[in-house]
Amino acid sequence: MANEIKMPQLSDTMYEGKIVAWRKKEGDSVTRGEALAEVETDKANLEIECFTPGTLLKILTPAGQIAKVGEVIAVIGQPGEQAQPTAAKPAAAPSAAPSAAPSATPSAGSIATATRISGSGATAAPAEAANGTPQQMPAVGRIKVSPLARKIAEQQGVDLSALHGSGPQGRILRRDVEAQAEAKPSSAGSPARPTQSNISTSMAGTSASMAEIPSGGRSTPLSKMRETIARRMQESVNQSPHFYVTAAVDMDQASALREALRDRPDFKGISLNHLVVKAVAYALAREPRVNRALRDGLVYEPDSINVGIITAIEDGLLIPVIRNTDQLPLKDVVFEARAAIERARAGRPNSSDLTGGTFSISNMGMFDVENFTAIINPGQGAVLAVSAVREEPVVRNGQVVIGKRMKVTLSLDHRVIDGIMGAQFLKFFKEALEIPALLMT
Repeated sequence: MANEIKMPQLSDTMYEGKIVAWRKKEGDSVTRGEALAEVETDKANLEIECFTPGTLLKILTPAGQIAKVGEVIAVIGQPGEQAQPTAAKPAAAPSAAPSAAPSATPSAGSIATATRISGSGATAAPAEAANGTPQQMPAVGRIKVSPLARKIAEQQGVDLSALHGSGPQGRILRRDVEAQAEAKPSSAGSPARPTQSNISTSMAGTSASMAEIPSGGRSTPLSKMRETIARRMQESVNQSPHFYVTAAVDMDQASALREALRDRPDFKGISLNHLVVKAVAYALAREPRVNRALRDGLVYEPDSINVGIITAIEDGLLIPVIRNTDQLPLKDVVFEARAAIERARAGRPNSSDLTGGTFSISNMGMFDVENFTAIINPGQGAVLAVSAVREEPVVRNGQVVIGKRMKVTLSLDHRVIDGIMGAQFLKFFKEALEIPALLMT
């Protein structure tokens, strides 16, 4: 029996992928674990592995084309078998709060604005007849639109069929919808909402210098990754009421442990950040309420602790995830974290590297940053901002001495995590680093 190969979700933010190249061609035999295709996502280029041995009977999404998560892209079976793939419903776009995430398939109420009638160029007929009975829709072409743009269009009443997208392959983006919404005339009897251009024009009459536009410089479109980062961070700030808890950690003992382990072969490459990752897992195991998030209007409590390490790359950020961090010995945390970060920076993360995170760490200590706050990764409830370890005066036993201190700031989603929970987390986090023998258990 033929098996359908569907576009997998290769990162938490992926809702579609572009086939960059097929590693196999139709008629080739494939074995379990072999790479079938290279896929471009919003984060990186990743490979799809084969989980079913057989023969590649049919490629349904050629190289260069885009498929949504859940769409059938190929069929594998036995030689001579007929490839008859069934229609696959694309998966909904991932989001920090699924209740706010638009569906990948338009609802009955939005079909008219999300489709075009083939050939005529006219917009689709209303989805319901006058008597309220749903009518059969004519064949239509699909409009390429980002989920966020679709949601804004529905809220603003913008007809997507009238737009020409500025994104790749004519894809409609948020800025296209917002520009159309601003251009719409205001409702009768209600004052027009001032747009940014209106404000700039009125300000020009008062202060000409404020309206001047520099003649130099250049403008470039956002990369796919940067566009995703911008959208996700805006979602987080708008949806999650952030509050912050800061603590200073005595790092003398943790630094000594790192020095003692750094030359051992099984701890090769150990850094203070590896101790931070393990300390976070230690604290989450003892205050699991910080390891939760609000999803679909419900408090989601994962059954594992998967710590994501926010990693800077050339054009943005990736968050490799260390799964079951609390169950790994420190040497395995060092190995897994180093390997995942190296793959991310090389642009070749595994498909499992970028999914499943329940808590994130942002460490800017290597840049000598004294203190900062981080934005919560959508779909999670907290993130820890880690600053530099600095030598400064501290009081011990009534005496002023020089000690190594590190400031950390915990950002929390106040919808599901209260201050006492954050304080408890930091108490255990400090304990693990100030008595680092606890990290070795």
